[in-house]
Amino acid sequence: MTHADISGTPDAQLVRALATPFSWPRSGLEPLPWFPFTVAASRGATAAAERVAQRTERAYWYLRKLLKFTPRFRLLVLDREDWTRYADLATYGVSHFTAQGNLVVGAEPADAWHDIARELAQRLPAASVRALLAVHGADRVHASAPDLGRVAEALVAHDLARVVLEEAGAQFPAAWMKHAFANYALVAVLGETDPSGLHRLGTLAEAARTLATSTPDVSSLGAAQSELSPFEAALVQLALTRAAYAAYADRKDAPLARWFAQARRKNTAAVSHDAEREIGRMLAREVHPELGALVAGGREWREQVARAA
Repeated sequence: MTHADISGTPDAQLVRALATPFSWPRSGLEPLPWFPFTVAASRGATAAAERVAQRTERAYWYLRKLLKFTPRFRLLVLDREDWTRYADLATYGVSHFTAQGNLVVGAEPADAWHDIARELAQRLPAASVRALLAVHGADRVHASAPDLGRVAEALVAHDLARVVLEEAGAQFPAAWMKHAFANYALVAVLGETDPSGLHRLGTLAEAARTLATSTPDVSSLGAAQSELSPFEAALVQLALTRAAYAAYADRKDAPLARWFAQARRKNTAAVSHDAEREIGRMLAREVHPELGALVAGGREWREQVARAA
């Protein structure tokens, strides 16, 4: 799928798609009016669509004001049947931005969230699992595991940040940095619009800290040959979330706006593994030491990055 070229400006196909009005009569979807972007839902999924659209709207206005960029997209909240008609990804519930300019979200979380919850319950200390259950409730498939459904729904802010990056033609020297930016945006959106949502995400990220030794390196996110399992990918994203939270708690959203502006200006090619230390220094200096310290290299290098900042 080539919905937009992340190393340049949005491609012509996406521009044409966004300029074409949504075909309501043929869609079979229900419109949800009064949002600043088109919202469509599978019949029978309008309650879920309303929740997701309200979350997306809060993120839309916040990021639009902060980044001074207005994304164009349609939000489609789909059941399993309509997913096969509109999604570019086969796996139900994995939200993404399509070649037609649609931000596609499942009316219910992807099945993988139940598996992630189960693995957390199996791997985390019992006390951590009890704490997560107290905050999140119990998963409907695995009763001894936390329910991650509300966290999954809140991730639409992360998805919208990715839409902004793609439409703005933002460029990063490493693919995983797009995820780091989107996680920072997610934390900032929740911090400003949904403190309880940030608390739920934070409890999950902190619990996963005890699994740091089994968390893959951040460079595996977005890597061409990456074969991360959903659980491994979740651990990496939670590591990014912890770093983003530290940055937001320390410096609020000012570094996020500067980072976005720099990413739009720079014509940055992908870098080799040997150049990642310089990326770490850049992130520590221009964004926050916690993000710089995520770059591969071990404890000694992470301490050097922190001191350099």
